Amino acid sequence: MQSEILRIIVTAVLAALLAQQAARTGRGTRRRLAFAAGALAFTLFTIANLLPFLGISIPWVTLTLTGPGLMLVLVSVLALLAAYRGGEMAPQVREARELLETERQRREQRDEKERPGSEDSGA
Repeated sequence: MQSEILRIIVTAVLAALLAQQAARTGRGTRRRLAFAAGALAFTLFTIANLLPFLGISIPWVTLTLTGPGLMLVLVSVLALLAAYRGGEMAPQVREARELLETERQRREQRDEKERPGSEDSGA
């Protein structure tokens, strides 16, 4: 019972987060398509998980909801890849690279300070 409720909550939260991301992105972009398809997929998964919880146990209905949900996940992934390759995600990729470079530099500086015999170690 608790695992059913957890699945319902997780899929509903993911659907809401993806819908929020779709609303934030520009109209007509592949990113928006990706987020919208993902939101719809997780909405279908939420409904498919909710039906047995409500006592509705009709296997063909669950398959009818899950099949298109899986196809929408595939559409979402392909749309994200197309957005990445088409340059729509360039600002996000650039920001992620900058964050990784900053973290790498910070880690190198910390490692230098922790090395035995370094000037900052107080030895």
